[in-house]
Amino acid sequence: MHERLGKVLAIASKLAREHFDQTLRTVGASFPTYMVLTHAEAYPGLSQRRLADRLGIEGPTLVRHIDRLVAEDLVRRVRDPQGRRISRVELTADGKDAADRYTTVANRSDAEFRSLFTPEELTTLYGLLYRIQDHYAKEADAQHRTG
Repeated sequence: MHERLGKVLAIASKLAREHFDQTLRTVGASFPTYMVLTHAEAYPGLSQRRLADRLGIEGPTLVRHIDRLVAEDLVRRVRDPQGRRISRVELTADGKDAADRYTTVANRSDAEFRSLFTPEELTTLYGLLYRIQDHYAKEADAQHRTG
């Protein structure tokens, strides 16, 4: 008999995340730093609110990360001229360099992770994981509409 699927999935996810965190630490990064910088690079000028939404985290959590990254001169906040209460997040030159370094490390980590599977297994795995995501995203969306 197999263990509960949710438990196996949660443990596998936790171990993979810890391995990725450890890999990022070798270049002085953390998972939150990697996520904020790479999203800020992919979506230049995104507001803090939209960035938090994209990252799936609460605004105050993002503010703490942004405060730290501003202090490290990796990002800057730019006030939106149309709405003074809106802050947009932009990478600095150092932030762009850091994002590039972290992406290189993430690509190596991803290649290592993918090497555990055949191409056919990867196709199946992606399909199954997207199915799980879609199911629970729809469930969460329905709860937000009724809650």
